[in-house]
Amino acid sequence: MNWKHVKLIFSRELRDQLRDRRTLFTITILPILLYPLMGMLMLQVAQFSREHPVQIKILGSENIPESPRLVDGEQLYSRVGIESIAPLVKISSSALPELDNEKLQTQATEMLNKGDQDLIVIFKPRFREYMDQLAQTQVGEMVEGDLLDESDRGLEVILTRSRDQSQIAYNRWQIAIEAWQQEWIATKLKGAGFDPRLVRPLHIAPVDVAPEATRRAIVWSKILPFIMLIWALTGAFYPAVDLCAGEKERGTLETLLSSPARRREIVWGKLLTVIFFSCMTALLNLGSMQFTASLLSNQLAAGGARGLAESLGTPPIYAIGWLTLALIPMASLFSALALAVAALARSTKEGQYYLMPLLLMMLPFVMIPMLPGIELSLGTSLMPVTGMVLLSRALVEGQYLEAVRYLPIVAVVTITCCLLAIRWAVRQFESESVMFRENERWDLRMWITSIWRERDFTASVMEAMLCGAIILVVKFFASLASTEPISDFAGLSKAVLIGQLALILTPTLLMAIMLTKSVRTSLRVNAPKPIDFAVCILLAIAFHPLAMWFSTAVTTVYPLSPAMIEATSGITKTIIDTPLWMILLTLAVLPAFCEEVAFRGFIFGGLIRQNGVLRAILVSALFFGLTHGVLQQSISASFMGMLLGWVAWRTGGIVCTIAMHLIHNSLSILLSRAATSETSPAWLDLFVTFEKGGFHYDASWTTVSIVLSIACLWILYVRSSDSIVANESRTVDRPLTD
Repeated sequence: MNWKHVKLIFSRELRDQLRDRRTLFTITILPILLYPLMGMLMLQVAQFSREHPVQIKILGSENIPESPRLVDGEQLYSRVGIESIAPLVKISSSALPELDNEKLQTQATEMLNKGDQDLIVIFKPRFREYMDQLAQTQVGEMVEGDLLDESDRGLEVILTRSRDQSQIAYNRWQIAIEAWQQEWIATKLKGAGFDPRLVRPLHIAPVDVAPEATRRAIVWSKILPFIMLIWALTGAFYPAVDLCAGEKERGTLETLLSSPARRREIVWGKLLTVIFFSCMTALLNLGSMQFTASLLSNQLAAGGARGLAESLGTPPIYAIGWLTLALIPMASLFSALALAVAALARSTKEGQYYLMPLLLMMLPFVMIPMLPGIELSLGTSLMPVTGMVLLSRALVEGQYLEAVRYLPIVAVVTITCCLLAIRWAVRQFESESVMFRENERWDLRMWITSIWRERDFTASVMEAMLCGAIILVVKFFASLASTEPISDFAGLSKAVLIGQLALILTPTLLMAIMLTKSVRTSLRVNAPKPIDFAVCILLAIAFHPLAMWFSTAVTTVYPLSPAMIEATSGITKTIIDTPLWMILLTLAVLPAFCEEVAFRGFIFGGLIRQNGVLRAILVSALFFGLTHGVLQQSISASFMGMLLGWVAWRTGGIVCTIAMHLIHNSLSILLSRAATSETSPAWLDLFVTFEKGGFHYDASWTTVSIVLSIACLWILYVRSSDSIVANESRTVDRPLTD
């Protein structure tokens, strides 16, 4: 790659973007103006953050005991525990009307609906008598009558949850009446000769040893990474749209593509430009927020919102430094994704429509670190974007040991994602059908007619993606509809038949019939060479220990919850109690056939077109994994799906992958049943160790399996027919068997 060309393209695109008023407004003027305007708005509305008094109406004030005092004129009687809320409660008292309970509640409801009162408290007629009688009770005695019957000697609180003030009034009343009850009990204990401290023997005062700067850093560590990444993505997308769709509209893209620069060099030049604007947008937003927050904090404290000012404070300067380091790889990832997506757009208007789907796809990864209890660990560090956000949080909060421990994992995951995104962007620019798509009006009838008229022997890339999306959507709604746990073979077989035949196989066959010329070709049903088939059988047996080891590692990193273990216990018991042939047919044969036809057949055949081998292997494995529902199973299935996808590519069909899938499932079932059986074959002890109802392969056999798996993969790689690979990777216009 000629870096002089990259530098030249970068300089050209940078100058063009700096002349664009929209770009300058997005990355400079908007951040500078946004946060000061937000600060002015916060100062204007800070008065609403103050605590306002609530109005409480007491009916039956004559029924309140005189000692201890509850009400002092128009306020609560100030006592220990309510000093802060007593001034915030306004009391209005009146005698209890001579009405029945239903009419009394109706009258109270009318007062609440008018808004004159926030809470109505009704002291029943015999409340004072009941409390006096309770106070005179000796130790070991009971008050006459049913203590649970408080229809005429208790108190009733009426509120409306449709108003926040009513809910606030109720909360303050709860604090006040609880403090009054404790004082009443202490008074009676003292009169009976007991120590009043029996009411509340302990007074626990927490001592926060964290410095004030650290407390502020913890608050900002959850806010700043979110804002930084959102603005980095936003700052990357608009320049990317202009550099792709904008040049298509201006007619300058053809001139650039016809220059001596290679497509890869053009992508890198544009990518560096987008990264520059992405970083500048995020940094200017962080800097503007830092400056505004430092000025706003003192103003809020002086204006009466001291609690808000103390809880937020000013973002630490060192936090901006750590976030800047994390910004560079994140901006590179977002810029590559934005460039690849923007290349699909035929106009600037169409490109802007792609921003929301891309933002929604990235948003969960940014939002997960903000959930309570989510910390940097081995499991979270393996998640793209999420790991980097949590690493930034750890650095901002001063947890340097944790950050250093997981830094290599986060770095590897982030760099891998960046390289894949850049590769995708390069592939987009190398595709003539993507770069030179023309604007056209969409008509439903013409679209349906063109689909039927332009059918090929295999599905297109979009049809394959649509098939995978349909399977995932129907599986999702089916999982919500079936809430009953599986406890017997009838329930298990019903779930498997519906999941495999109705939700996976049926959509695949319908799309193969309607959208392709040859069902057999689109499903990639080709007879493999006998020796390739034999090697795949050996590979399935040899690879099983590695798959089990990977599955165990996944459950170690992402442990199963107790609820999930309990939910799957019925399936495990069913597998053990049901005849072997029925379980193998249900859980081995049927899934192997249906899933391979769908994922390594129709979907893989569409994705591999236009030299999309890597795309077909990864995307089909992802679809395959997501259909398994449970996170741990999805990760393990995706790992196995990549192997099956590679085998499907090298062997030219799904016959070998069906056999491998069948053997893998059968071995798992057989070993699971043997682990719970008292009469398992003795020769299994040479390979497998059984313990606590489970099993794991011995280290010696695992080592042998690694060697055998590598040998089998090498044989398939060497023996694969070049004609099959060539036919797989191009746009198919005739059956592979011709």
